[in-house]
Amino acid sequence: MSFNIRHGLDKNEGSNLRDILNIIRENKPDLIALQAVDSLAENGKVQFQLRQLAIQTGMFYTYGIADKSENGAQGVGILSVWPFEKTQTISLPVTQGADPKVLLCGLIKHSRNLTFRFCNSRLEYASVMDRALQAAYINQMLVNSIQPVLLGMDMGARPNEQPYFSFRKNWQDAAQGSQMETWNEGMPGDRLDYIFVLLNNKVRVKNYKVLRNYPHVSDHYPILSTIEFW
Repeated sequence: MSFNIRHGLDKNEGSNLRDILNIIRENKPDLIALQAVDSLAENGKVQFQLRQLAIQTGMFYTYGIADKSENGAQGVGILSVWPFEKTQTISLPVTQGADPKVLLCGLIKHSRNLTFRFCNSRLEYASVMDRALQAAYINQMLVNSIQPVLLGMDMGARPNEQPYFSFRKNWQDAAQGSQMETWNEGMPGDRLDYIFVLLNNKVRVKNYKVLRNYPHVSDHYPILSTIEFW
């Protein structure tokens, strides 16, 4: 699953964590890439959204901080039913004045015969140039991986735009051919969120769907795919 959770706020500016938990419990994903995740300090208490979700679901978690402020941090997170062998947070290139962005990866040993990387990123939404630079950099960092790679991402770009082109050659788009929008405040067909699979192993995408049951939870819909390696 990949899902931009809008900094833990629904479209009415209330907490959306309970609804996110319901989505996770209903769909039971093994791996979740969450974007726009906050860890905020308020009235002497820290609300770490990812840890709250991990505790409630019993999943392992890792957090990649993109930006810090006086009130805390924001970034991307991964939830996994399997523990992480290793995690890595990599800063992405940005032009002067743009918000910091990161690529977060966790190395997961699924079984004796399968160890893979699960990665997550949210690209710069306000600048086409930054998105294109960041997409090219992510491809460059991951394309030569020895292990299989799954990548969840809020790219902020449609399949006919430049940032997407970095993933056309060596990656399989789990939603290839889909016209179903993943951003629910834009135009029909605004597919901005992706699950990619690196084509360096025998792999099959069994299914893909956009989860539209909770349209008020975020300005993005969660996306879900089943991936098989053999």
